[in-house]
Amino acid sequence: MSELDVIEEDLKVASRILEWEIGDIWGHVGTRMPSGDGVTLKLFRKPEEEGIEDWIVRFDFSMKKISGVARPPTEAAIYTEIFKARPDVNAIVHCHAPMCIALGLAGAQIDAVHMQSGPFAGGVPIFEKPIFIIDEDEGKELAAAMKQTNAMVLNGHGIVMLGKSIDEVCIRSLYLERTARIMVAAKSLGFQKVSDEFRRYMEGTKKKHREYLDKVRGPHHYIAEWTYYKDKVRKGERWSRGSS
Repeated sequence: MSELDVIEEDLKVASRILEWEIGDIWGHVGTRMPSGDGVTLKLFRKPEEEGIEDWIVRFDFSMKKISGVARPPTEAAIYTEIFKARPDVNAIVHCHAPMCIALGLAGAQIDAVHMQSGPFAGGVPIFEKPIFIIDEDEGKELAAAMKQTNAMVLNGHGIVMLGKSIDEVCIRSLYLERTARIMVAAKSLGFQKVSDEFRRYMEGTKKKHREYLDKVRGPHHYIAEWTYYKDKVRKGERWSRGSS
């Protein structure tokens, strides 16, 4: 298999994981092509009624199709403009995570409220305009808003997650929606926000806790879950989505 083939196999795995976990067929996951001259992207759904076996498309940074059986998505500018503005980003997920949308509508930022939500400490910003990102100008506006963050809730729309690899953005997107579910449930029971003391404990108030948190929240903490779900996808198996 070529490097592109390997990458696109991972795009297929990520799309299956997120379609099941998020409950969204309209989202997509994309990454830079190994050649560096464009994007390769997979839509979550497999639109068999359209006669398309695998909805994968490759397009350049002006959103023009290079190859593939599909067409660039309407929101291709999310990928092209962020990749142009953020050379540190290699993979992006955009999807319509329902509990993230619910919290965004309430003006409540998703925060580090449990052990897997460390990447969201301080709150995930909300892009206030309830719009699709359908052209270069809107893509640039979103990219500017995400200059200092790797996660964004699009008000009334969904989420955008950035990362260095397909497995990272996949699992962090999964964590973001799980965290939103936890927060929505907690708010129904009276939770408002985490206290300063809670934050200190989550950040590790003692050396032994900091060392452990650094380990479990390290740069590759997501690999165990990615490997687990990838194996399930390859075997054609489902798994429990917990509270959903």
